[in-house]
Amino acid sequence: MHFLRRAGLRSGEAILVIGASGAVGGSLVQLAKLAGAQVTGVASTANLAFVAALGAAHVIDYTKRDFLRETTTYDVIADTVGAHSYTRCRHVLKKGGRLLAIAGGVPDLLAAAWAPIIGNHKVIAGPSPEPPEDVRELARLAEAGLIHAMIDRRYEFSQMAQAHAFVETRRKRGSVVVHVT
Repeated sequence: MHFLRRAGLRSGEAILVIGASGAVGGSLVQLAKLAGAQVTGVASTANLAFVAALGAAHVIDYTKRDFLRETTTYDVIADTVGAHSYTRCRHVLKKGGRLLAIAGGVPDLLAAAWAPIIGNHKVIAGPSPEPPEDVRELARLAEAGLIHAMIDRRYEFSQMAQAHAFVETRRKRGSVVVHVT
């Protein structure tokens, strides 16, 4: 919610979500669709149907297609996995486009300063606060059936090492839950 709010995502805009089958990416797909955006999700072959079911109008299989080599441009690109820098993807951003460097690092923070100057774009990076009102809004949307939690696997606390090992494969769909008693 934080990043979409900062991007000022509007109904009808085109958004590309990199890592659309993960916990953050899957949530972004749902929230962007709810906002009326045209959502394109990037995921692996095994996750294309999953991302489409979340609400993506278009899906790109990154194992077969490279969105960087295509002519389609986007108002917003949300990189939830830290896969693409501003310099790599600025040519597929529309004029005034925004890159959400959700999993970004120092280079993305620096790009936030110079992107408006060299490319007429905005890079949005940095930590995301989780204010209570956002949590309440997400709960309201879930209770209304407008968004859904995506849980891939559940582990007991004693299986924390296995849970981490699975997450580190970068092949999870949605979230991994660890049950703490």
